[in-house]
Amino acid sequence: SKYINNPLLVGGKKFDLRLYVLVTNYRPLKIYFNKEGFARFCNVKYTSANNSNIDNMYIHLTNVAIQKHGEDYNDKHGNKWSFKHLMFWLEA
Repeated sequence: SKYINNPLLVGGKKFDLRLYVLVTNYRPLKIYFNKEGFARFCNVKYTSANNSNIDNMYIHLTNVAIQKHGEDYNDKHGNKWSFKHLMFWLEA
């Protein structure tokens, strides 16, 4: 994998997407997209990776198993947005 130095941010935080698709055929390609995906966010606002913060997992990794131990973790929404909510924010 390769670290992305200038990622797209939402509210100053890194995120990743979980999108679900069903591929029923490859020739011709036939794909069904489930609109109920979600975005996972880091607890801490992003700053470019440098020697002092490269090991701060709360800035650089979106994994819930890591983020849930952070001080700013929100148990109510688990640092997640629905895909619909993310698209609404991106289009605003």
